[in-house]
Amino acid sequence: MSERADWMRPEDEHLLALLRAERKDTFSAVAAQLPLTREQVADRCRTLAAYGLVEHLGSDIYTISSLGERYLDGDVEASELDAN
Repeated sequence: MSERADWMRPEDEHLLALLRAERKDTFSAVAAQLPLTREQVADRCRTLAAYGLVEHLGSDIYTISSLGERYLDGDVEASELDAN
């Protein structure tokens, strides 16, 4: 796994790993597996999407992006990413 950027939170790696395992999921389903509320998951997903690590599929469903996969594999440094 790559080093976290200043804008990342420790739970982001767990969120990305869950999305990698599930392929796609809703805020509520992810929140049930993390010590976060649905609103906190929504906020983190929006931030991760802004940096290209997850993709919004509509409604409250997100999936990990290929960039997110590469981040988890240690091939991309989050500190080098720019928000869209």
